[in-house]
Parts: sequence; C-alpha cells; structure tokens
Amino acid sequence: MKNILDVKLLLVCLGVLISLAPFSVKADPPSDPVMAIIIDDIGDNRAKGMAAINLPGAITYAFLPHTPHSFELAETAHLLGKEVILHAPMENKQGLRLGPGALEQHHSSHQLRSILTTGLDSIPHVSGMNNHMGSLLTEDRSKMADVMAVAKKRGLFFIDSVTTSNTVAWQVARENGIPYLTRDVFLDNEQRWQYIHGQFKQALKLAVQQGHAVLIGHPYPETVRYLSEALPILDQLGIRLVTASELLKIRTDTKLMLVDKQVHETCDSYEGHCQSAPMAAR
Repeated sequence: MKNILDVKLLLVCLGVLISLAPFSVKADPPSDPVMAIIIDDIGDNRAKGMAAINLPGAITYAFLPHTPHSFELAETAHLLGKEVILHAPMENKQGLRLGPGALEQHHSSHQLRSILTTGLDSIPHVSGMNNHMGSLLTEDRSKMADVMAVAKKRGLFFIDSVTTSNTVAWQVARENGIPYLTRDVFLDNEQRWQYIHGQFKQALKLAVQQGHAVLIGHPYPETVRYLSEALPILDQLGIRLVTASELLKIRTDTKLMLVDKQVHETCDSYEGHCQSAPMAAR
C-alpha cells in the first residue's frame, strides 16, 4: 500500500511541476525551489511529539512553552539535528484557551516582554519563534513591537503564522530588522489524507512559482503519516527541504522574497488548527 501511495504522490506532483514549467526561470537565482516545514504544538503529548520529530529531513519544530514534554522533546530534536523554535501563545479573537506563557493584549509592555522571555528560557536551543494562534495580538502594532524587541535582544528570527489577514507581525519584524518569514500554507486544517495532499500540492506549486514555500502543520497522526511518505521524494521533484533559518539565509544570499507577499487568504476561526481535534493546552 505504501509503494502505491508513493507512486501516486510522485505522479501527481510531477504533473504539477510539469504544468508549471513556464514559471520556472533557470537563468536567475534561486536555482532550486525550497520548502520549509514548521511543525507546531510540540510539547503537550510525548508520543505525538516524538513521531513528528522522527520525520526525515530538515524540519523546524515549534515548541509550546511550559508544557510537560517540551524540554525533553526540544533536547531530542536538537540532538537529531532539527531546528527548535518557540511557539509563542498569543491572544486570539475566538476566546480559545492558550495555556501557560500566553501573551495577551491587557499585558503591559514589561509584562509581555517578561512572559515571552520566560517562555523562551523554558525551551532549550531556540533559534526563533512563531505565533500560536494570535489573531488578536498580531494585529496590535505596539504588542508586536514588544515581541520584536525581545527577538532582537536574543538574536532570533520570527515566523508570522498569519492567523489573520490583518496581521502586522511580519511588518513590525521587518521594520525592526528582525529576520522574518510568513506562512504560505496550513497543511492540516482538516485531518484527512486527501485534504493534506491537496495542501501539499499547493505548496509545491508555490515553491516552483516563487522559489520557496513555507508550510505549517501539526503533530497529528495523519499529518505525520503523510509527510513520512511525501518527504523522501522531494529530491526527485527537484525541491529541497530546508529549515526556516536556512530559508532566511537563502533570502539574504539571493534576494529571494524581496517582494513582499500580498497577505493572504481568509483565515479560519480555529487559528490554523484542525476543527475536529482538541487544541493544544486547551
């Protein structure tokens, strides 16, 4: 069954790339399309976290602060050569619970910076951060300035998960000289093979069209099963899997992503999470 699935995926993806051949300009850098995958919500479930960390390739893992298994899993990920970032909980418009280490709009500048610093200290080997939920807070320019002040002090990059089309997080990062990326595709808002497959194909299209794609997924069993089969064939498709920090280096070296994206699709009310599954730390 696995081999049949691999062949099916390969044929579909090759068809996607062939159909996009006119978009691929080989005379100009970057030479090969690249893909960065961030797996969010690591730390509250050890078994699911380990399964995700054992996926092959250069994946970036975003750890929730102060969760039961975040420290151990971050250490394990680092030992396996994976990239570790903080998945910083930020207030959302839906009133969804965030768990410990949440950054909220009522916090003073001092409180917000202190909470974020404590969250960063709870995860070893952190090189950057992204927002967990945050449809409310990432629209607040002053709060994002506080977040970026901490990022700048600690030499971190920021990934805007884009849980609202009105986010200013990436803009404030740019204004403050913080290396930043923005999410292109949520991989698994639905925990169905066909849905995840469709989202992955969309990411492949973007990687070819613009030279890169940034995906965010979660340690759901269906996501891990899909990626365990899809990732090994990326090389055959001419797409290189890179960490978030590697993509940022490519951006610096080749002026990749010089033109900012027009943000974005209408975001769902679950902040990029699967509607059929409980939220982390809910």
